[in-house]
Amino acid sequence: MVQFFNAKKSSDDELATPLMADEPSALTSRDHERESKRSQREKDRKTREGQLAGSKAGSVSSSKSKSSKSSKTIVTQEEQDEADVKMGCCYTFGGILVKSIQLIDGLIGLIFVVYGSLIMTQFDNPAMAAAITCLTFGSVLLFGSIMGGIGFTTKVCKRIGIALSAYLAPCVAVFYLVVIIALLADHATFFNYLTEHKDVLYLSSSEITSLNDLLPFFYIVLIALGVMEMLRYFGLIKLRAKLIKRDVAREHISERARYGISSGGSEASGLTDVFVDDVEA
Repeated sequence: MVQFFNAKKSSDDELATPLMADEPSALTSRDHERESKRSQREKDRKTREGQLAGSKAGSVSSSKSKSSKSSKTIVTQEEQDEADVKMGCCYTFGGILVKSIQLIDGLIGLIFVVYGSLIMTQFDNPAMAAAITCLTFGSVLLFGSIMGGIGFTTKVCKRIGIALSAYLAPCVAVFYLVVIIALLADHATFFNYLTEHKDVLYLSSSEITSLNDLLPFFYIVLIALGVMEMLRYFGLIKLRAKLIKRDVAREHISERARYGISSGGSEASGLTDVFVDDVEA
């Protein structure tokens, strides 16, 4: 009986010993699993915190970039005004050239107006075709020259005088082209008209003969005048755009100056005064 119980106890010990030996290993594996989960949660938390910090930094940098862009826009406007105020050597030379062409047109127009008036008023039977042509052509040239001068001296209606003078230039160039084509087609009719009305046109037979001999040179002069009119057109268009920009820039500068003065002698006023002095210098 004792042997039976001893054998049963030994068998129970043999069965219990592996279970008791496996229990600590099971606990160890659970601890490792919990530790790994805890470390994973810690990593996830740090990752989320890093992403949140990055988004905040991005928003701050974007706000800084927006503010820097706005400040650049203000500086660029002031620099643009300063650049628009200055004409530059190219525009200055173009202005001198265009004004010289307008002066030549004004003198030619005045000569034709006076000549047409003499033909119209000094004779009982004047050459009406020549008188009307001279008066019309001379008036157009004189009007364009006067409008150009007004456009350069005043800025009324965005310097509309320069625009009118510019748009008349192609009309004058077309007139020169028509005269050249008419003379090339039938110059004999033109000289016959001069011979028939030489008394009222203040011409002599020798002068008419000289004009006939100088007809090729007359073509060259008309072509040069036509090219000059087209140069006047393009030059006036570009100069008008530049002058309008300069007028707008001067208005901006004067507005900033008035704003600085009205603020009661603030720092902005001093800076604006220095800016205006530099531009005027």
